[in-house]
Amino acid sequence: MKSSLKYFDRNTIFSGLFFFFVLFSLFIMRPFRGAITAQIGTADLTYFLFIVVLVMLLANQIYSALASRIRESRLVAYVYGFFIVNLLIYAGLTYYLPESYVLGASFYVWYNIFNFFVVSVFWARTVNSFDYKEGKKYFGIISAFGSFGAWVASQTVLLFLTDKFFLAMILGCLSLMLAIYFSTKISVSNKSLIQEKKDTFFRDLTEQFRQIKSNPLVRQLLSYVFVWTCLSTALYFFSIEIVNSVSSDEVKQRELFAQADAIAIPLTLFTQIFLTRFLLQSKFFGVSFVLIFYGAIYGIGFVLMFGYFSGLLLTGSGALLFLIIQALVRPYEYAINKPARETVYTTLKKSEKYKSTVFIDTFMNRFGDASGGLLFNSLLFIGLSISIAPLAIIPLAVYLSTIGNRISQGVKK
Repeated sequence: MKSSLKYFDRNTIFSGLFFFFVLFSLFIMRPFRGAITAQIGTADLTYFLFIVVLVMLLANQIYSALASRIRESRLVAYVYGFFIVNLLIYAGLTYYLPESYVLGASFYVWYNIFNFFVVSVFWARTVNSFDYKEGKKYFGIISAFGSFGAWVASQTVLLFLTDKFFLAMILGCLSLMLAIYFSTKISVSNKSLIQEKKDTFFRDLTEQFRQIKSNPLVRQLLSYVFVWTCLSTALYFFSIEIVNSVSSDEVKQRELFAQADAIAIPLTLFTQIFLTRFLLQSKFFGVSFVLIFYGAIYGIGFVLMFGYFSGLLLTGSGALLFLIIQALVRPYEYAINKPARETVYTTLKKSEKYKSTVFIDTFMNRFGDASGGLLFNSLLFIGLSISIAPLAIIPLAVYLSTIGNRISQGVKK
């Protein structure tokens, strides 16, 4: 009993259940988003990503002003309640207009904003309930709850919902309601307003930018997230090219994306339960190693892409390579690197946890995505072949490791 209490406490359990339903709501719709992405195609996807960036920037300013004026305990209900209403509207429109391209494209934009806001607000709430040492101890387990929710959702889609988008949206709404409930069970030491000092509405809109300007560690975290999302999206674009070469049928593409979830999520879950805590608390590895090694992970991914498109590796098994890439990158991000970054976030001030970190994990994440898509298309536009282009991106992966080292030094200081 005593050893289990070292692994769990009240906040860990309720934070885990909170995250379970957050990721269930996301992954119950993720294969549908993936199929819409493949139908849009890599040529037009960059434009959609920049639309997401612009909407995300506006949404962040509204969120910043809202977060300054309400109590922490109510923030989740306000944000998630807004997205529940949105989902109900989309569910109704999808029921009557299931083949609408405009509706599908708008859902792609909306889902990307929804995805990062609900997860970022979850982590903002969570990092304010744990300190740095507790983060290294518990964030892997909390993430495991989320991964299990994502796995349950992906299996539900794969077995029952591959052609039932409307029902998936309704289940997403119910899951968000349960997430709101469990968020109220998490204890925090300071239940005051997120921003104690009253300020004007217009200054609240730009508070995130002032925090970024004044704190070097926040700026380094911002750069780190921008670079890794740029790398992630570029790698994802290469993956979409593989998916489209495997099949142009939307249902088969959904099945392939769902298979990727079914493989990557259990691997992520295993890592979160058995390895994350060890890696983050280890004197040999630790947060520093995790942040730095991420560049090597992406370097491996782009080398594999080079091998496939140049005809040197798995040329007749595009689906297999797609699944291998997903099984490599996603578990490292969600099981190891994400808990490490959130552990670093625990060292920030309360207002920075709710504003700067949300800005980084939403707007900067999406801006990195758009930049990664632009990078992919630009390399092809200037004449690089699809086989050589992955090699041109590897120096950016090296730079990611450099930023990770700077963050580690900043935390030590």
